[in-house]
Amino acid sequence: MKALREALLATFGPQQVVRVEYVTAFSEPFPFWVWLGTTTDVERDELARDSSAGGRVAEVAGRFGFDALCEGFTVESQETVDRDYAGNWFYRLR
Repeated sequence: MKALREALLATFGPQQVVRVEYVTAFSEPFPFWVWLGTTTDVERDELARDSSAGGRVAEVAGRFGFDALCEGFTVESQETVDRDYAGNWFYRLR
């Protein structure tokens, strides 16, 4: 998952993604959801409007054999986490 994180950061870095988190099921086969983190709400909103983002997440996950397990993605900003979740990503990911 670390290699997937690095690949996602490289792929989405030009769109200001600075953080990648996962929410994973607690039972096999362990499907997961990708969270792409930007710094600002404006950056988040721009990436959320990018219709190619989902396909690119799936393509990167497929390079690591996770295409069947990756169920989707969400984009969130540090700005929102700071404002609405007291800066705590754990609370936001719940």
